Amino acid sequence: MRADGGCKISEPYQNPRILRYSKDLARGRIQIAGMSPYSYALITPSFRLDFDRCKLLVESAERWVAPHVHHYLVIDRRDVPMFSSLRSSRTSILIVEDIIPPWLFRLPVTRRFWFSFRTLPVRNWILQQIVKLSIPSVVEKDVLLCTDSDTFFVAPYDPREFERDGKVPLFVETGQRGLIKSNDEWHRVAAGLLGLAPEASYDTNYIGNVIPWRRDTGLALQRRISEVTGKPWQLALSYQPVFAEYILYGMFTHGVLGQSSGQWDDGELRTLTYWKTIPLGITELQELKAQRLPQHYSVMISAKSKTPVADIRKVFFDPA
Repeated sequence: MRADGGCKISEPYQNPRILRYSKDLARGRIQIAGMSPYSYALITPSFRLDFDRCKLLVESAERWVAPHVHHYLVIDRRDVPMFSSLRSSRTSILIVEDIIPPWLFRLPVTRRFWFSFRTLPVRNWILQQIVKLSIPSVVEKDVLLCTDSDTFFVAPYDPREFERDGKVPLFVETGQRGLIKSNDEWHRVAAGLLGLAPEASYDTNYIGNVIPWRRDTGLALQRRISEVTGKPWQLALSYQPVFAEYILYGMFTHGVLGQSSGQWDDGELRTLTYWKTIPLGITELQELKAQRLPQHYSVMISAKSKTPVADIRKVFFDPA
């Protein structure tokens, strides 16, 4: 990393604690004393309009993320040719249509909805969340790091460094009552799906970036939704006009599993974020970069801002 906090994506992974052991760790041959045996994977749903952002994420992950962490891109079948160039020994592609049930399908005439033989058409946003919640059924890694394609890494990241007493982090912010639009609605919908008593308002937020999900918890969550609703869990979610997958997972972890969840509450913001929909120019990107703190190993600049990826590269990665 350069003194100004920038980096060159082409530089090799340089975390000194991991470098000596990276090949053997990736192959499962050795474990560092005191290191958890958990396996990890990055999970990134993406699509054609976010290709350049996803490419930046993939390049930065190969540069900065510990070599034992494999990266899975989750792509619609018709977008696979575009994303094929991102495949590597560390990056694989999963196809959405191979993950979701066959009664959900695309028609060539639209990209905004998925049609269904069992429900009304399902919006892309709802479908993407169903896909993400389906990943524990297809990726056999212990911990799934949910990472959207408008995120990128800027510093060494090994998720094992954040384990505590055999537990992995659960991102949760408190003191959020009345601060986030739709937060109460998302929590109430989740409560209904989980069989929990709804509250008038909620103080928590589980939505963030590079969010660790335990695979066993994800599978248990699927079963819980089916038990409470009396329907296959993917069908139950397809009926919902709105829900938030991170809220659903977080409320299940706290409200159902409790102390047995194998996760510890982590309110630390380790991603520098820009959530607004206004594009950032070079000057604004430099100002954002200047706000980066030592704990920020990644940056998220919302795709909805339509900030040019070339400008992001220039500010965060090109040599000064």
